[in-house]
Amino acid sequence: MQLPEPILVFDIGGTKVAAAVLEPDFSLHQRQEIATRAAEGPERVAQRTAALGHAVMRRYAGTQGTIRRAGVASAGQIDRKTGVVRYATFHLPGWIGFPLGERLASALEMPVSVDNDVNCHALAEAVLGAGRPYRHFLLAAVGTGIGGGVVIDGKLYRGRLGGAGEIGQVLVELQGGRPCSDQLSGCLEVYAATSVMLQQSGYASVQALAQAYCNGEAVPAVDEAARWLGWGLASIAHVLAPEAILIGGSAALLGARYLDAVKAAFVERTLPSHRDTALLFTQLGADSGLIGAGLIAAEL
Repeated sequence: MQLPEPILVFDIGGTKVAAAVLEPDFSLHQRQEIATRAAEGPERVAQRTAALGHAVMRRYAGTQGTIRRAGVASAGQIDRKTGVVRYATFHLPGWIGFPLGERLASALEMPVSVDNDVNCHALAEAVLGAGRPYRHFLLAAVGTGIGGGVVIDGKLYRGRLGGAGEIGQVLVELQGGRPCSDQLSGCLEVYAATSVMLQQSGYASVQALAQAYCNGEAVPAVDEAARWLGWGLASIAHVLAPEAILIGGSAALLGARYLDAVKAAFVERTLPSHRDTALLFTQLGADSGLIGAGLIAAEL
């Protein structure tokens, strides 16, 4: 499979914005990053994102050619048809209702397709990564928070207004749960995200935590988070009955020991008919959002 033409791609998160040109063979060229500086508001972030896109295109045009379309993987719930952000957490203040696709299309002077970032991750894994053998799978993106992407019968399932797959908000503790975003409590992401592991373990970064854990050190915070994730995924598996669950995000740095702990907790809380569900890491790494954005733009 190849893309029909090169595509300008973006991955917009609460911390950083990445941009590159995705070639027909799915290689990324002229990749650049800037800080999101989300507190400045969506209009300013969109302006800086467009400026980053123009910089990438200028560098690319010097050696390759012209770009005619763009794809964007963005945090938040995205209305796929309109490119409007229907919901965003405190990580992107002021983004609810923001016409991201329209703003970028105007600034870049080209058609722009926008979708949720984890949806883009899932699509990339379905086409090029660990999801290729499966028609039905769930992608759990475990990082600062927890997001999800659902593939059913080989196609992304977005649900109402692009809001499907928000597995981080699955309720895992009914009473006295830890506070979550938007006055919710007891949600999976405040028990299983890598940010929680860092808070409870005292490590300065996920990389330092992962190095210690992969070297065999005892890190109870990781073991606890793995159990919560496995238990939460078990509940979701009873609803979706996926063939596989892919785990991506910074949690993938924790390696086989972590994945085994998640699997053990998953099996503990699932019916026998679901215990053979494959649990594995994603394959495409940090650039899967950019690749998925290109696939969205190409409507593949």
